[in-house]
Amino acid sequence: MKYTSRKKWILGSFIGLAAVIIAVVLFFRYEVDHILGGNTEVVDASQFKTLSGPLAITNTSILSTDSESMQVNQTVLIKDKKIESIGRDISIPDNYHVIDGTGQYLIPGLVDSHVHIKKSKNDLLLFVANGITHIGEMTGMKEHFQWSEEIKGGSLGPDIYIASPKITSLKGMRPTFRSWFEKRHQNYTTPLDGREAVRKYNSLGYDAIKISSDLSAEIYFAITDEAKKIGIPVIGHLPVGLGMEDLYKSGQSQLAHITSITQSIMYDFGGISSKNYKDFLDYLERNSDSIAIKLKEKNIVISSTVWLHGTIHKQGYNLPDFLKTINLEYMNPGWVEGSIVSRGWLPGNNSYEDPSNIDPESKRLSEVYWQNYVEAEHIMTRALLHNGVTITAGTDANGACGVIPGFSLHDELESLSEVGLSNAQILHTATLAPAKWMGSNAGKIEVGYKADLVLLKKNPLENIKNTRTINAVITNGKLLDRAVLDKILQSIKEANNKSRKINIDAFTN
Repeated sequence: MKYTSRKKWILGSFIGLAAVIIAVVLFFRYEVDHILGGNTEVVDASQFKTLSGPLAITNTSILSTDSESMQVNQTVLIKDKKIESIGRDISIPDNYHVIDGTGQYLIPGLVDSHVHIKKSKNDLLLFVANGITHIGEMTGMKEHFQWSEEIKGGSLGPDIYIASPKITSLKGMRPTFRSWFEKRHQNYTTPLDGREAVRKYNSLGYDAIKISSDLSAEIYFAITDEAKKIGIPVIGHLPVGLGMEDLYKSGQSQLAHITSITQSIMYDFGGISSKNYKDFLDYLERNSDSIAIKLKEKNIVISSTVWLHGTIHKQGYNLPDFLKTINLEYMNPGWVEGSIVSRGWLPGNNSYEDPSNIDPESKRLSEVYWQNYVEAEHIMTRALLHNGVTITAGTDANGACGVIPGFSLHDELESLSEVGLSNAQILHTATLAPAKWMGSNAGKIEVGYKADLVLLKKNPLENIKNTRTINAVITNGKLLDRAVLDKILQSIKEANNKSRKINIDAFTN
């Protein structure tokens, strides 16, 4: 009898422990899904009425293939998702839908080369509503392949270039748990494992191998070597502790942020402070051209993400006012609110915010630091441009606080204007340059190219802010007019409001 009771007790304890473990796993899974945007109501994209079939956009101005000028009074014929004909005197077949482009400006669909969709499916619609017809997903997940196939099959959304989950090489339980629960980060701790990861992600169909800044040198070079053998590009960060010479010899084909370069130079310089920042900027000015020349020789593409770093100080010390300057209501509430596993964007929970009562002098020194940090990024950007390095406009949308999918690309283009790029150069970074890098037959208005196009009310060559004056978007064989684009935005706002746990009215205008 005692033996039977003891057996029942052990069995009951085992079942109880198993139930607790399952409950904990489900809890963490829910929390991870929340921060990734997976718990937000998904907008039904089939409700939006689009125009499909052969199209003729008449009497419009089109951006030249070098992005330098507008060619006036042009008609563009579109059939089977491609540009069929361009010219002034074109006969339009009877079965073509005619769109009057008088007084408007046609540009290639925009590309954001650095985003993180996570599980936030509504972001696909946000991109399209902002004229973005192609994105570079920098931490791929299985959902992204599914969504990409749905888009190819006719669902609304941009084309998606899908990089692998971010490869890290940290030790300890935290990165291990992150690999288990958050599939977009995967941890490998030996060079052999790193090589196997490259082969695995290549076989799964990823477009590139994404690496993290916390990779050890040994695993980094194992990954780049294996990728070179297979023929898949390695993209992402420069690991901490490695310098530009390591990057040049690695075979890495793309660097995720211009700031990755300036941080490496800062490290070589010995760091910057309020006392030596002028010396550092002089040092960078003297060396920026030689760095850019080497990057050009190695054909390394650089993603910009300039706007983000100009906002970090604002988020640090004036977060409520900063939040009012962005379209916060369109951001997936899961990422805004954060969860037990990760911070969000709001006061008291923002990773850039300094919650302490910082003294005026410390705040001033911090302002000096960030002003010069941003200036260093601008110096390096101009050197890259001057020496012909390929720059692609990227935002880190959904990957950093304050960066809203879709809207943030227009912020980025305006920041590139402040750096000193011409409007033609800026349009190139957001159209043909990233399209070439991704291997897409898009990015310019030319016969035979994919008809990913945006019809603007105002000329972006006169003012880059005019990329926001979107009247229609053509993507994947469908035309979405302004009324449809507005309905998409309204539907996302409503879905977000239904899914919120925290009211954000205090941070919206």
